[in-house]
Amino acid sequence: MAGVGMVASGPWDLCWRWGLTAVSFGFHRGLSGVLARRSDRVPRWLPESRMDLAQRRFDYSGVGNSDGNFQECTVGRWRKDVLSIIDELAEGPQILVGSSLGGWLMLHAAIARPQKVVALIGVAAAVDGLVTKFNQLPVEVKKEIEMKGVWSMPSKYNKDGVYHIQYSFIKEAEHHCLLHSPIPVNCPLRLLHGMKDDAVPWHTSLQVADRVVSTDVDVILRKHSDHRMKEKADIQLLVYTIDDLIDKLSTAAN
Repeated sequence: MAGVGMVASGPWDLCWRWGLTAVSFGFHRGLSGVLARRSDRVPRWLPESRMDLAQRRFDYSGVGNSDGNFQECTVGRWRKDVLSIIDELAEGPQILVGSSLGGWLMLHAAIARPQKVVALIGVAAAVDGLVTKFNQLPVEVKKEIEMKGVWSMPSKYNKDGVYHIQYSFIKEAEHHCLLHSPIPVNCPLRLLHGMKDDAVPWHTSLQVADRVVSTDVDVILRKHSDHRMKEKADIQLLVYTIDDLIDKLSTAAN
């Protein structure tokens, strides 16, 4: 699995200090940075009208520049990383932007911190992703993985063409699955997904939209975009979505 990162930024708006927290968590993406260290660089995807935002970037435990052994990490541990940044570093109401597995973590953050997380944007959100993919394997293959203790999962997003995932990682991740019941998230939610995504089916975003209890939910599908959603039009869509939510929430707060 590749790098993970978070950017927390906050513009001042009268009595509110808004925060924008971008969580890129997946096999192929990651926002560079060091845990709990302020960056002077503004992410290239921020709207020009938001270029005055402060920001934070960090890597999760066992990933990038952060301490820890990746093989010992779990979804639960990374969930704690997100919550610690929100609790200790991010100021004011937060909009979370979750990419890939970050889309899974942002929902957990919204559930755990409903008074601080005021909106969510998922980009190819891989909610329950690895667990769902594992459960779709033939029974004999799953038994073999259990015996070996490692799942060698083919992926074009790794230079070696495969990710070696501990069986214990999958079993621990099962405790954090959300799609089996209503998801207690009440804030605005925007889900962006490419229909050419071969890592996380775009139907996953429809499932999330159906499961969350919030009534303010939009799903936007891009017909020719893949899992990375890195083309100019994809980035533009993300920018517009962020900008629109900030305006909406700012108007509601005044």
